[in-house]
Amino acid sequence: MTKKMTITLEDSLIKELDSSAKLLGKKKTQIIREALHSYLDLHTKEQKITQWEQANKEAIEEYNKSVEEEGLVLQHRRMF
Repeated sequence: MTKKMTITLEDSLIKELDSSAKLLGKKKTQIIREALHSYLDLHTKEQKITQWEQANKEAIEEYNKSVEEEGLVLQHRRMF
């Protein structure tokens, strides 16, 4: 289901949108929809990463501290 929405864009952005639509053979609404999906997907992914980092902050800090104090667990097996 789709709904109609009015947006206001700068002239320069509209000109770029027109050019891109002609070049790609797509409708302007399709380009805007794809761009918005990409933006929201990226933003959601960044939010999930931030939430995971916050949820695991203590464990990450403990691991980093143990590596700092004792070195890597398999350090003796390294070939480089």
